[in-house]
Amino acid sequence: MAKPRRVTVENGDALKDALNSLEEIASESVLRQAAVAGARLIHAEVRLRAPVDLGIYEGKQGPHPPGFLRSHIIIAYDEQLSVPGKLASYIVTWSKEAFYGRFLEYGTSKMAAKPFLRPGFEAKKKAAAAAVGEVIQGKAKELTSGQ
Repeated sequence: MAKPRRVTVENGDALKDALNSLEEIASESVLRQAAVAGARLIHAEVRLRAPVDLGIYEGKQGPHPPGFLRSHIIIAYDEQLSVPGKLASYIVTWSKEAFYGRFLEYGTSKMAAKPFLRPGFEAKKKAAAAAVGEVIQGKAKELTSGQ
């Protein structure tokens, strides 16, 4: 059995303040800021990789000029996967108007897939995780007065 250790606290108020700031560091606001920071990196990469057709696609809502899909890649909050106060989940996807992004990403029976979403995620997932960590570390440093 391990010997009990004795701990003495010289500045109890500072310890109490530091522990109270931990609650704010893990707040929903900070979690969302961190998740969005990571999602923005992935969003930028996916937009770069989205294919651009040089023809004009005539959809039900009107013509879709070249680059329409690229300009309709969005970041959306995923309420179903998120847990308020614990987990903020964002997805990078295409808008309803650019529904045909799924056909390009996954292919069809008559067209080979031209993936851009998954490769964009794979290329930036480590950088996105680092961005999430940086936001949380920055907030922790800010709330603990840089100590």
